[in-house]
Amino acid sequence: MKKTHFMLFCMLTVSGYAQVSISTNPSDHEPHPNAILDVKSTVPAKAVLLPSVSQISNAANPVGDNTFKGALVYSKNNASVYEHDGTRWRSTYDYVVETKPQYFAHFSRPSNASLSCTIPLLGTGCTVSNVIIPISNSGSSDFQGTNINLSLASNIITVNEAALYRITYRSFAVLATSPIEVRLKLQKANAATPTTFTDVDYQSFTSDNARLGYNPVFNGSIVIQLNVGDKISLSGYMQYSPLLPVPGLSASATFQNNGTNGTGEIIFEKIIL
Repeated sequence: MKKTHFMLFCMLTVSGYAQVSISTNPSDHEPHPNAILDVKSTVPAKAVLLPSVSQISNAANPVGDNTFKGALVYSKNNASVYEHDGTRWRSTYDYVVETKPQYFAHFSRPSNASLSCTIPLLGTGCTVSNVIIPISNSGSSDFQGTNINLSLASNIITVNEAALYRITYRSFAVLATSPIEVRLKLQKANAATPTTFTDVDYQSFTSDNARLGYNPVFNGSIVIQLNVGDKISLSGYMQYSPLLPVPGLSASATFQNNGTNGTGEIIFEKIIL
């Protein structure tokens, strides 16, 4: 009889308080007021581990059950998270590839861009920031229209149609020495401040990679909302801080426009959902 009363008490307690908080911090145990389950973790954050199956066919698959819609499971055989849409399991990757990128513009690299710096007399290193990378539309496959416009004089691309874009940018570099870090950066300036560029994405090559004995290849891609008048540019960055800094030591890196590793380019695609 006592066991029955205890179980009934537990059931009433759970049903009377439907919100649950899981936290690694004892002082932060209150759930968010709009969440039925609030999982919290301190730094370094621990992940939520989804239930997994060896293949998606091994997961329960209730057809026509809208209450099951939104359920998640991880399939080991193709390393993909699946979401149930009420009828079947669908890989979350499917939702990504269903966006249709529309080829919009392609600009190639007409020439090399070199970065170099020398450690000053009282310095421990040197840095080169925001060297504009040349862009052109001289190739037969390039396109310059009213929606995407390139200024050949400034190597700045201006967007004249607001949309969600996928921008792909590529280049490779040759290092005459071993800088601590080299970056190929994609920068954007808003229409209201057309000369103030900030980083929106970059690809980095560090001295740790250089020890592997190959020159850096930069291959970046980003999806970004752009408005009318926004401007895009490619720029190079280099930072040199050797373990034994000696004034007069120099480092250099050259972003090359084409060669055995491919052609430097920047491609705009408009995302059609």
